[in-house]
Amino acid sequence: MHVAMPDAAPSCRRCGACCRDGGPALHVRDLPLLGDGVLALADLMTLRRGEYVTDNVAGTIGPSPVELVKIRPVPGGRTCRFYLAGPPGACAIHERRPAQCRVLFCEAPRALAAMYRTELLTRRDILGAQSPLAELCAHHEAETGLLDLARRCRQALAGDRDAREAVIRADRLDAALRDLVPERAGVPPEVLPFLFGRPLRQALPACRAALAALYNDGSSA
Repeated sequence: MHVAMPDAAPSCRRCGACCRDGGPALHVRDLPLLGDGVLALADLMTLRRGEYVTDNVAGTIGPSPVELVKIRPVPGGRTCRFYLAGPPGACAIHERRPAQCRVLFCEAPRALAAMYRTELLTRRDILGAQSPLAELCAHHEAETGLLDLARRCRQALAGDRDAREAVIRADRLDAALRDLVPERAGVPPEVLPFLFGRPLRQALPACRAALAALYNDGSSA
């Protein structure tokens, strides 16, 4: 008599599906990866508070309530930059992979759901609180905060003159810092997505729409 055996507990097959869906956000426990040279600042990007993000765990899209420092994707795509295109599931840093990668299993996401919002790593953690670059990031955040800017953009599109000026001022500051920091501080341009996140027009659709309208009607003069 044949007795059916229960299926073995599911385990990760390293198929790469998670890697192709985007790189992980980093946690405080991942900080040694930067100190040991496994990760460089050029490998990272910052999703700023208020930026629209896809929460793969919750299955939602909306403004992020917190700052997220993530591993950057490959150019023009979503796949993690450390995912190798050769054998399926190959990862260039698998032995030193970040915390989210260690707990994530796409068929049983409960472990990731329990930790993915806890002890998140920030730019300040990485750069050091007294670092001039950390202070510059804080200044950029204070002057171009996305939650406030989204509100200002809506007001600008409704005709509020003060809001129009504030939106243009934020756009100019964002662009100026991206030009000046590599030139004057010697920071490689590929580190800018970590320091300042994406340009305002990419990070905030409302900003893109407002600036297009403002510049088209001559408000930038």
